[in-house]
Amino acid sequence: MTTAGAGSFDPAAYDAWFQTPVGRLTDQLEHEAVRALLPEPSGVALDLSCSTSNYALDLTERGWQAIGIDLAPVMLAAARRKAAARRSSAYFVAGDAGALPIREHSIRLVTFVLGLEFMAEPLRALREVRRVLRPAGGIAIVAILAPSGAWTRWRRLKRRLVDSGWRRARFRSEATIRHAAETAGLWLTGRRAAVYYVPTPGPVRWLEWWEQTAALFTDEPVFHNS
Repeated sequence: MTTAGAGSFDPAAYDAWFQTPVGRLTDQLEHEAVRALLPEPSGVALDLSCSTSNYALDLTERGWQAIGIDLAPVMLAAARRKAAARRSSAYFVAGDAGALPIREHSIRLVTFVLGLEFMAEPLRALREVRRVLRPAGGIAIVAILAPSGAWTRWRRLKRRLVDSGWRRARFRSEATIRHAAETAGLWLTGRRAAVYYVPTPGPVRWLEWWEQTAALFTDEPVFHNS
Protein backbone atom coordinates (compact mmCIF):
# COMPACT_ATOMS: atom_id res chain seq x y z
CA MET A 1 0.00 0.00 0.00
CA THR A 2 1.39 3.38 -0.95
CA THR A 3 -0.57 5.63 1.38
CA ALA A 4 0.36 5.88 5.05
CA GLY A 5 -2.39 6.83 7.46
CA ALA A 6 -5.18 6.90 4.89
CA GLY A 7 -8.61 7.36 6.38
CA SER A 8 -7.33 8.74 9.71
CA PHE A 9 -8.91 12.17 9.21
CA ASP A 10 -12.48 12.82 10.34
CA PRO A 11 -14.25 14.57 7.43
CA ALA A 12 -16.53 16.64 9.66
CA ALA A 13 -13.64 17.94 11.75
CA TYR A 14 -11.55 18.41 8.60
CA ASP A 15 -14.19 20.60 6.95
CA ALA A 16 -15.02 22.41 10.20
CA TRP A 17 -11.43 23.64 10.48
CA PHE A 18 -11.75 25.38 7.11
CA GLN A 19 -14.69 27.36 8.51
CA THR A 20 -12.58 28.88 11.29
CA PRO A 21 -10.92 32.28 10.65
CA VAL A 22 -7.43 30.80 10.43
CA GLY A 23 -8.72 27.89 8.32
CA ARG A 24 -10.37 30.23 5.83
CA LEU A 25 -7.22 32.35 5.54
CA THR A 26 -4.98 29.31 5.10
CA ASP A 27 -7.29 27.84 2.48
CA GLN A 28 -7.39 31.14 0.61
CA LEU A 29 -3.61 31.48 0.55
CA GLU A 30 -3.06 27.90 -0.57
CA HIS A 31 -5.65 28.20 -3.33
CA GLU A 32 -4.07 31.43 -4.54
CA ALA A 33 -0.69 29.69 -4.76
CA VAL A 34 -2.16 26.78 -6.73
CA ARG A 35 -4.21 29.03 -9.02
CA ALA A 36 -1.10 31.04 -9.89
CA LEU A 37 0.37 27.87 -11.45
CA LEU A 38 -2.75 26.65 -13.26
CA PRO A 39 -2.81 26.59 -17.06
CA GLU A 40 -5.92 27.56 -18.99
CA PRO A 41 -8.67 24.95 -18.55
CA SER A 42 -8.38 22.25 -21.18
CA GLY A 43 -9.45 18.67 -20.61
CA VAL A 44 -9.35 16.54 -17.50
CA ALA A 45 -7.83 17.51 -14.14
CA LEU A 46 -6.98 14.87 -11.55
CA ASP A 47 -6.92 15.87 -7.88
CA LEU A 48 -4.95 13.29 -5.90
CA SER A 49 -5.50 12.78 -2.18
CA CYS A 50 -8.61 14.88 -2.73
CA SER A 51 -10.03 14.50 0.81
CA THR A 52 -13.44 16.23 0.88
CA SER A 53 -12.99 17.82 -2.57
CA ASN A 54 -11.49 21.19 -1.69
CA TYR A 55 -9.57 21.43 -4.97
CA ALA A 56 -11.65 19.21 -7.25
CA LEU A 57 -14.70 21.45 -6.83
CA ASP A 58 -12.62 24.59 -7.40
CA LEU A 59 -11.13 23.14 -10.58
CA THR A 60 -14.57 22.23 -11.89
CA GLU A 61 -15.84 25.75 -11.26
CA ARG A 62 -12.85 27.04 -13.23
CA GLY A 63 -13.73 25.02 -16.31
CA TRP A 64 -11.93 21.71 -15.80
CA GLN A 65 -13.40 18.22 -15.94
CA ALA A 66 -12.23 17.26 -12.46
CA ILE A 67 -11.75 13.80 -10.97
CA GLY A 68 -10.90 13.45 -7.28
CA ILE A 69 -9.09 10.37 -6.02
CA ASP A 70 -8.63 9.31 -2.40
CA LEU A 71 -8.27 6.06 -0.47
CA ALA A 72 -10.56 7.02 2.42
CA PRO A 73 -14.24 6.12 1.80
CA VAL A 74 -15.47 8.60 4.43
CA MET A 75 -13.65 11.46 2.74
CA LEU A 76 -15.00 10.49 -0.67
CA ALA A 77 -18.53 10.27 0.73
CA ALA A 78 -18.19 13.81 2.09
CA ALA A 79 -16.79 14.99 -1.24
CA ARG A 80 -19.74 13.55 -3.14
CA ARG A 81 -22.20 15.22 -0.76
CA LYS A 82 -20.53 18.58 -1.25
CA ALA A 83 -20.45 18.13 -5.02
CA ALA A 84 -24.16 17.26 -5.07
CA ALA A 85 -25.02 20.27 -2.91
CA ARG A 86 -23.17 22.56 -5.32
CA ARG A 87 -24.46 20.72 -8.41
CA SER A 88 -20.88 20.16 -9.44
CA SER A 89 -19.85 17.75 -12.18
CA ALA A 90 -16.74 16.73 -10.24
CA TYR A 91 -16.39 12.96 -10.10
CA PHE A 92 -14.82 10.98 -7.25
CA VAL A 93 -13.07 7.61 -7.35
CA ALA A 94 -11.48 5.44 -4.67
CA GLY A 95 -7.89 4.79 -5.59
CA ASP A 96 -4.26 4.59 -4.56
CA ALA A 97 -1.93 7.29 -5.86
CA GLY A 98 0.65 4.57 -6.43
CA ALA A 99 -1.64 2.58 -8.73
CA LEU A 100 -4.03 5.02 -10.33
CA PRO A 101 -7.17 3.65 -12.01
CA ILE A 102 -6.58 6.07 -14.91
CA ARG A 103 -5.46 5.28 -18.42
CA GLU A 104 -2.07 6.40 -19.69
CA HIS A 105 -1.60 9.94 -21.05
CA SER A 106 -5.24 10.94 -20.46
CA ILE A 107 -4.83 13.79 -17.96
CA ARG A 108 -3.99 17.44 -18.68
CA LEU A 109 -3.52 18.56 -15.07
CA VAL A 110 -2.71 16.81 -11.79
CA THR A 111 -2.97 18.56 -8.42
CA PHE A 112 -1.36 16.82 -5.46
CA VAL A 113 -1.75 19.15 -2.46
CA LEU A 114 -0.30 17.96 0.85
CA GLY A 115 -0.63 14.33 -0.14
CA LEU A 116 2.95 13.15 -0.56
CA GLU A 117 3.37 13.43 3.21
CA PHE A 118 1.19 10.32 3.44
CA MET A 119 2.95 8.33 0.73
CA ALA A 120 5.28 5.56 1.87
CA GLU A 121 6.70 5.50 -1.66
CA PRO A 122 6.56 9.01 -3.16
CA LEU A 123 8.54 7.96 -6.24
CA ARG A 124 5.92 5.33 -7.07
CA ALA A 125 3.16 7.93 -6.83
CA LEU A 126 5.09 10.45 -8.94
CA ARG A 127 5.73 7.83 -11.60
CA GLU A 128 1.98 7.26 -11.75
CA VAL A 129 1.48 11.02 -12.13
CA ARG A 130 3.91 11.00 -15.05
CA ARG A 131 2.18 7.98 -16.60
CA VAL A 132 -1.29 9.52 -16.65
CA LEU A 133 -0.21 13.00 -17.77
CA ARG A 134 -0.35 13.98 -21.41
CA PRO A 135 3.15 13.78 -22.93
CA ALA A 136 2.72 17.27 -24.39
CA GLY A 137 1.37 20.03 -22.18
CA GLY A 138 0.64 17.92 -19.12
CA ILE A 139 1.19 19.76 -15.82
CA ALA A 140 1.47 18.51 -12.24
CA ILE A 141 1.16 20.89 -9.27
CA VAL A 142 2.64 19.31 -6.14
CA ALA A 143 2.46 21.06 -2.76
CA ILE A 144 4.37 19.98 0.34
CA LEU A 145 4.93 21.06 3.92
CA ALA A 146 8.46 22.33 4.53
CA PRO A 147 9.99 19.88 7.03
CA SER A 148 11.95 22.60 8.85
CA GLY A 149 9.10 25.11 8.94
CA ALA A 150 7.18 26.28 12.00
CA TRP A 151 3.92 24.71 10.77
CA THR A 152 5.56 21.30 10.44
CA ARG A 153 7.20 21.62 13.84
CA TRP A 154 3.77 22.40 15.30
CA ARG A 155 2.25 19.33 13.63
CA ARG A 156 5.09 17.14 14.93
CA LEU A 157 4.46 18.37 18.47
CA LYS A 158 0.67 18.14 18.28
CA ARG A 159 0.65 14.56 17.00
CA ARG A 160 2.63 13.50 20.07
CA LEU A 161 -0.03 14.90 22.36
CA VAL A 162 -3.32 14.11 20.61
CA ASP A 163 -4.53 11.70 17.97
CA SER A 164 -4.10 13.30 14.58
CA GLY A 165 -4.37 12.44 10.91
CA TRP A 166 -0.78 13.64 10.70
CA ARG A 167 0.48 11.01 13.16
CA ARG A 168 2.12 8.90 10.45
CA ALA A 169 2.97 11.73 8.05
CA ARG A 170 6.49 11.91 6.65
CA PHE A 171 7.87 15.40 6.04
CA ARG A 172 10.34 15.32 3.17
CA SER A 173 12.45 18.19 1.88
CA GLU A 174 11.87 19.98 -1.38
CA ALA A 175 15.20 18.59 -2.63
CA THR A 176 14.06 15.04 -1.90
CA ILE A 177 10.72 15.52 -3.66
CA ARG A 178 12.33 17.28 -6.59
CA HIS A 179 14.82 14.43 -7.02
CA ALA A 180 11.98 11.89 -6.93
CA ALA A 181 10.00 13.94 -9.45
CA GLU A 182 12.94 14.18 -11.85
CA THR A 183 13.55 10.44 -11.48
CA ALA A 184 9.91 9.95 -12.45
CA GLY A 185 10.33 12.24 -15.46
CA LEU A 186 8.74 15.41 -14.06
CA TRP A 187 10.59 18.73 -14.28
CA LEU A 188 10.18 21.89 -12.24
CA THR A 189 8.81 24.84 -14.24
CA GLY A 190 7.34 27.12 -11.56
CA ARG A 191 7.17 27.66 -7.79
CA ARG A 192 5.05 29.48 -5.26
CA ALA A 193 5.25 29.90 -1.48
CA ALA A 194 2.38 30.31 0.95
CA VAL A 195 1.47 30.14 4.65
CA TYR A 196 4.33 31.27 6.87
CA TYR A 197 2.42 31.35 10.15
CA VAL A 198 1.15 28.64 12.49
CA PRO A 199 -2.54 28.49 13.55
CA THR A 200 -2.14 30.52 16.74
CA PRO A 201 -5.10 32.03 18.61
CA GLY A 202 -5.77 35.70 18.09
CA PRO A 203 -7.06 38.01 15.37
CA VAL A 204 -6.60 36.97 11.76
CA ARG A 205 -5.23 40.47 11.07
CA TRP A 206 -2.07 39.42 12.90
CA LEU A 207 -1.69 36.34 10.68
CA GLU A 208 -2.27 38.41 7.55
CA TRP A 209 0.44 40.84 8.66
CA TRP A 210 2.79 37.95 9.39
CA GLU A 211 2.14 36.44 5.96
CA GLN A 212 2.77 39.71 4.12
CA THR A 213 5.92 40.45 6.12
CA ALA A 214 7.39 36.97 5.74
CA ALA A 215 6.78 37.04 1.98
CA LEU A 216 8.98 40.13 1.73
CA PHE A 217 11.96 38.38 3.28
CA THR A 218 11.93 35.01 1.59
CA ASP A 219 13.62 34.07 -1.65
CA GLU A 220 12.27 30.51 -1.61
CA PRO A 221 9.16 30.69 -3.82
CA VAL A 222 8.03 27.12 -3.27
CA PHE A 223 4.39 26.41 -2.42
CA HIS A 224 4.36 24.81 0.99
CA ASN A 225 3.29 25.54 4.56
CA SER A 226 6.31 26.77 6.48
